[in-house]
Amino acid sequence: PTGEFTGEPGDKFFARRHVLQTADPVLDGKLERVVLVHRLREVVAQVGFTRFEPAGVDIDTDLRLDTEVAPLAREVSWYPAVENRGEGVFLNFSRGSIERWLGTRPEVAQRQQLFADALVEWAREKGFQPRAPVNLPYIMLHSLSHMLLAAVSLDCGYATSAIRERIYAGESGYGILLYTGAAGVEGTLGGLIEVGRNIDKYLRKALEFAQLCSNDPVCSNHRPNSRTERRWLHGAACHGCLLISETSCERRNEFLDRALVVPPLMEPELAYFGAIP
Repeated sequence: PTGEFTGEPGDKFFARRHVLQTADPVLDGKLERVVLVHRLREVVAQVGFTRFEPAGVDIDTDLRLDTEVAPLAREVSWYPAVENRGEGVFLNFSRGSIERWLGTRPEVAQRQQLFADALVEWAREKGFQPRAPVNLPYIMLHSLSHMLLAAVSLDCGYATSAIRERIYAGESGYGILLYTGAAGVEGTLGGLIEVGRNIDKYLRKALEFAQLCSNDPVCSNHRPNSRTERRWLHGAACHGCLLISETSCERRNEFLDRALVVPPLMEPELAYFGAIP
């Protein structure tokens, strides 16, 4: 949304821009806009079947595989679908700050190459061919989304499995949408809206928690191209820090690396955010 409001309170989609009133140096120049989504509608439709690997989301991420989808029938005239209504909060991050992080640090470029090599190995094992290069800003924002989701769920009234994510990382910009919804209702309870009003507090809490994992130093030492562990789509990520309920994650807990977000025990120069005092 470009203005103060989008839609009307009674519409299927109603959002309001929230003015950040914080001087937190951790967020300075990085978080550009916060949008409180009071009402949203999600339509989920089944368009086909796959075996072993799903087709995946295709929003703006460039992380797509050459997966064939079997249609529901020989002649399809309709799709089974469900409509969910709920609320959410959208965080828009500065394009300039992300592009500077990506383009000025040789360590970040090296990490991107590690993920590119690992994706090739993973796809070879699965019999697929990646259709696009690795999008490192997507991995960074995806990891931050999991950190934030865990921090938010402690206060907002929803369990982590009830909150879902959408990550945007491409020509349209860089952002994270955390939302919840349910079928057959007119809305939800407003917990995520209240979170959005204090998002700076939750972002700081999420970043503080993620600096140390209970599985460190094993977790922070992991490399995505490690042939011994064969976790090709993970950097510094495990069940102790980033992995969440797969119903909440749009990538089934893949393409995660907290070293890109905050400084772990190893390689602090990778982090988009600096050390959290």
